[in-house]
Amino acid sequence: MAKGSALGIIALLIGIGGLGFGIYSYFTLNQNIQTMQTGSNIQRTYFDNRTATYTSLGEDMWYEIANISITFQVEPGESVYFLFTCRAVLSTPTGGNFFMSFQLKIDGVAIIPSGTTVGLVAPTDTGYSYSVTLQYADSSLTTGSHNVVVITYRTCDGYMDNCFLLVQTYIP
Repeated sequence: MAKGSALGIIALLIGIGGLGFGIYSYFTLNQNIQTMQTGSNIQRTYFDNRTATYTSLGEDMWYEIANISITFQVEPGESVYFLFTCRAVLSTPTGGNFFMSFQLKIDGVAIIPSGTTVGLVAPTDTGYSYSVTLQYADSSLTTGSHNVVVITYRTCDGYMDNCFLLVQTYIP
């Protein structure tokens, strides 16, 4: 009979341990699911795009990409995330320089750390085509309304199209 009592006690302890683990898992998992559902730190999202082809007026100067800009609002404690994408097509170079650069310009000021440059990689039928992605996050923008545009600089013939600009404010 002692063997049966010992097995019963062990079974009871395993059952209690399993029940305790189940309760702990339920509350932990439930908390994680609620955080995932309501825990987004994104406050506002702004979006603009230009699918039409754009060619800057000339080479070796910075130009704003026409018809793509966003005015956005920053509240106290918020940071801002920027994402710009486009396709850049560069034609045959006219010398040693062969690239196109992109930067964000916030409230009229070029943000140099936000820049990206594309250049010679592989030929296509119409020149050289590049996928451009520019990301930037800024936690130093003051509370209030701001405007962002994208500027471009090229050293050869070329154009860009399918431009998309996304701005999100978030609480870090």
